[in-house]
Amino acid sequence: MRYKIFAFPASPKPLKKVLTPKELKEGGGFLPTPEWKNSFQLYNKGPWRDLTAAAIRRAEENETSEYDMPDIACLEEVESVEALRLFNERYLNNYYKYQLVIDSFDPRRIDVGVLSNYKIESIITHMFEPVSKDNNDYVFSRDCLEISFEITKNKNLTVFVNHLKSKFVSPFTPKDKVEQEIKRANDLRLLQATRVKKIVSSRFKADRFDTEDFVVLGDFNDTPTSEFLLPLTVNSKMQNAVSRLDPKERWTYWWDSKNIVSQIDYILLSPNLDMNSSAKPYIERRGISNKIKKFSYLNEKNEENKIKWDYKRFNDVTDNYEASDHCPVFLELRI
Repeated sequence: MRYKIFAFPASPKPLKKVLTPKELKEGGGFLPTPEWKNSFQLYNKGPWRDLTAAAIRRAEENETSEYDMPDIACLEEVESVEALRLFNERYLNNYYKYQLVIDSFDPRRIDVGVLSNYKIESIITHMFEPVSKDNNDYVFSRDCLEISFEITKNKNLTVFVNHLKSKFVSPFTPKDKVEQEIKRANDLRLLQATRVKKIVSSRFKADRFDTEDFVVLGDFNDTPTSEFLLPLTVNSKMQNAVSRLDPKERWTYWWDSKNIVSQIDYILLSPNLDMNSSAKPYIERRGISNKIKKFSYLNEKNEENKIKWDYKRFNDVTDNYEASDHCPVFLELRI
């Protein structure tokens, strides 16, 4: 969920002004001159913000979903808590009582966030985790945000929200540097996955690991069997809830330029939650672009991996407009 919280003047000069919460709330009425335009919109055009809301509601604005909205929604690429509050107010009818975003170190200001109707009991940020004793660089640019929710007076749920390093390499990277950049990204993702596992095991030591309720989730930017995710996806004793689905139904992300789909988004359950919460996840695909008319492919292009692309879409989805290239994953937990 990416929102612009800047005002841009109608001028070729590349100026921008960071809006205050008051300016955001009033939709630009307090901007210094009429030439400045409030750009609080997803990607600054089209119905993306409405489609994002529809994907969270699992329904069009004028429909009633067969599902209840999630009690807790964990989000990626949120630019500010002001933007998140306004999104909740304008497009989710103030459904969520609590909204949380903590600015981290991503240069694009895209952080992890949470909407919740359960009281937030405690918050721990891991954004200041150093790479090592001898390297003060930070492991997480977008945090491993640890949040404990009060489900009942005697029962909490702890959620670790993550957005791990992507595989993206700038197209402007010199050819002789591409492999180096790929390795750097992979190494950092492995370091992040390893550190998340350590954080969780330090938080829930010994027998508490098997008896407490906690979830590690988010966009991990890699597939379940990738060597760079193995500390989390295979060697952590947590269970990938998406693996409960048929293999061809596990994909959560569409790489449009390659027309390939794969799972890179996760809900990893603690042993106790995995035992008590046996429901299959629901993956919302109605917000995906219908740019491809017939087939996509799972992981790589071949006949065995063909997937029909005839999913039902939300009304405003077109070739150009979609909620996201990621599909939200919903799961019912029994605490």
